[in-house]
Amino acid sequence: MHHAQDRRLPEIQVVDSPRIDPYRDKVVYTYDDPPHMWHKALGEGNLLFQFGLFDAAELARGPTAGSVGPSEVRHFGRQLELAGLVGPSRPQMNRILDLGCGWGFISRYLARRFPECRRIDAVNISERQLGYCAEKVAEEQLGDRIELFLCDGQDVDLLPDPEVPYDLVVVRGVYTHFLNDVFEASVSAVAKRCARGSTVVISDTLYKTDLTSYRPAIEDTADRLACGNRKSPGHFVRALEAHGLVLQDMRIMPSNAEVVHWFQKVRLNIERHFPDGVSGPIEELREMAISFSVTLEQDQASVYSIVTRRAA
Repeated sequence: MHHAQDRRLPEIQVVDSPRIDPYRDKVVYTYDDPPHMWHKALGEGNLLFQFGLFDAAELARGPTAGSVGPSEVRHFGRQLELAGLVGPSRPQMNRILDLGCGWGFISRYLARRFPECRRIDAVNISERQLGYCAEKVAEEQLGDRIELFLCDGQDVDLLPDPEVPYDLVVVRGVYTHFLNDVFEASVSAVAKRCARGSTVVISDTLYKTDLTSYRPAIEDTADRLACGNRKSPGHFVRALEAHGLVLQDMRIMPSNAEVVHWFQKVRLNIERHFPDGVSGPIEELREMAISFSVTLEQDQASVYSIVTRRAA
């Protein structure tokens, strides 16, 4: 039985750090539009922003406006399967870290998927998104299991209770925003807090072309959606393995065709709900839907699903 106090907005705990992240304000700006605007862009329902899986029939019909949420849930569910975290033989979860929790859907989803887990730490640098997270956590009466932290991704080693390690860390669509040194510092911090044999599940966009000569189809004068810190698969894997995160599975997922389909659904949503145009991050997303689709069609980049284990 849930207690009445569970319905109160959970506290957003602030993790202070002397470390500098000069790119942080840009990432905060990217997600500072109110959630109702993102609902219009991504479709009503689940606020998720890391691409989705679509069946062949839908791809053949072509994109239509509507929620991308269900496709995103399929994507994450498939990642959990690849990580061996589905079914009766899966390991028990005692503590989980959702690094870069966005609007909090995955944190709440994890609470439902792993009912035995009493501690899920949801970390974000966006106060706007964390405020929405707090509302949804209270609404679903999960405040006794989900804790919210305003914390930079390189500072997760400073989260409380280090004596209780993480059994699972989820990092979806997050490292694409990080400066290279902040990315590597974050990987190091995550590894320090993982239990031996624990799982880290990642989804990120990586570039398969020469990054020194790569240019987007539409000139990027504003560093659209704070995605200008491009990384290659090789660099990504080297950083993980350097800190004891051993690669278990790495594959392109969703396919480039599915990511293009996702982007075009989002573009149609934006054009439907903002017929007179829109500025800021939502317009950056619309432009990216056009520009990055060309990159995907030319196979210069892909979205990768990566599963690693902390060395035992």
